[in-house]
Amino acid sequence: MMRLLIALVVVTLVPAMCVAQDNLVPSGDLEGGLVEGWLTDVIVGPVQFSVTEENVHGGGKALLLEMQKDGRGIARSPAFAVEPGKQYRVSVWAAAEGAPENMVYARVHWWAGEPGVASEEKIKDDTEHAGGTFDWKELTGTVTAPADAVKATIRLETGGDTGVLNTETEGPFWVRFDDLRVEAVQ
Repeated sequence: MMRLLIALVVVTLVPAMCVAQDNLVPSGDLEGGLVEGWLTDVIVGPVQFSVTEENVHGGGKALLLEMQKDGRGIARSPAFAVEPGKQYRVSVWAAAEGAPENMVYARVHWWAGEPGVASEEKIKDDTEHAGGTFDWKELTGTVTAPADAVKATIRLETGGDTGVLNTETEGPFWVRFDDLRVEAVQ
């Protein structure tokens, strides 16, 4: 009877363990804050970056970007290894108040070498975009690593590299990001 019970547990757990995917983004849940490897940048300021414990999606912390009129900022994840030609699912949860339309999203940057060390970067793929005032919404996309990609980073953006210098926001606005995940597609 005990052997049957053990066999039943193994048969039940093994498929579940095989389906579970590891998050490729180090500290993507932001529970440790903006740890080593995370970078922030002000495109148009001022922008204030902080890790908040208020109004989070999952866990106990989220990234908060507070911007003045027409502000734009990015937070870039630590780099993670990718396989050329492989598909990846990118997912991040976002919430905003007064954000410019279609200017809240995550962007994948592919690297032919180590990010920031004389390597070539290719801006390749975005998740879906959001804007305005909205409660937690999942922004997702499936992307394919280019043939020369060895690493990737994810930029959480509020306008970023859109080429639009005037986002025409009425006044101060904020955006929260939480639970960033990148998983290899089977």
